[in-house]
Amino acid sequence: MPKYSAAKRSDLKRFLIVLAVAVTIPILLIAPSSQSQSASEVKRAEEEMREVMRVWSRQLGVTCLTCHDTSNFRSDKLAAFKVGKKHMKITQTLIDNGMDGKKSPKADCFMCHRGKLKPDYKEPPHPLTQ
Repeated sequence: MPKYSAAKRSDLKRFLIVLAVAVTIPILLIAPSSQSQSASEVKRAEEEMREVMRVWSRQLGVTCLTCHDTSNFRSDKLAAFKVGKKHMKITQTLIDNGMDGKKSPKADCFMCHRGKLKPDYKEPPHPLTQ
C-alpha cells in the first residue's frame, strides 16, 4: 500500500468530506418530507380521539377502565377492548351500507346499547336454528 504525505492525506479527507456533503444535500432536498406531525397536529388528533372516546363511553355507560389497561391504553389484553374493536367494525359496516344518518338513522353504539354495556334486547332465536 502506498504511503501518502500528510498534505495528500489532508487533501483526500477534505475531498471525501466535500463529496459526502455534495451527495447528501441534494438527496435531502429531493427526498419526500418526513411523516412526522407538528405538536399542534398531534394535540388536535389526541383531542379528537378523546372526544370520540367520551361519546362512546356515554353511549355504553362505561368508563375508560372498562376497556383500557391504564398502563398502556393501546393494549388489547382486556376482553372488553377486543369486543369493542369488533363492534366498531360492525358499526362501520352498517354506516358503509347506508346507516350513515342521511336517509336512515346513523349507526352508533347507542342504537343497540342504550347507555348500557350489555344491551337489554336479545334477538329471538330463529325457528330453523332450534
